[in-house]
Amino acid sequence: MRFAGTQCVTASMDNVDFVSPIDLGEVAVIEAYVFATGRTSLDVKVDVHAEDPQGGDRRPATSSFFTFVALDESGRPTAVPDVDCPTDAEAARREAALEERREQLRQVADRLD
Repeated sequence: MRFAGTQCVTASMDNVDFVSPIDLGEVAVIEAYVFATGRTSLDVKVDVHAEDPQGGDRRPATSSFFTFVALDESGRPTAVPDVDCPTDAEAARREAALEERREQLRQVADRLD
């Protein structure tokens, strides 16, 4: 919603595989960012880490890709802005997410064959 400036609904969510549990007393740190857009859709990478609140140590717990569709006031799909990566770090992060998504989609296609 922050990126699109309007209400968004979840259109799809890729598989979620937990690589590490989030133990009792740990904090779930969730980071999400838009890495690609269509005319009315946003592709978002979500990373979740387990954090020890006292020591600050973090470890990956899971990650996934979501696709959202932006809606206007009438509930109809509406245009979203393009992704802008003003820094080299942001551009590299975006490219890494795009490549990870491409690889994940290749794996899904291979399983369907």
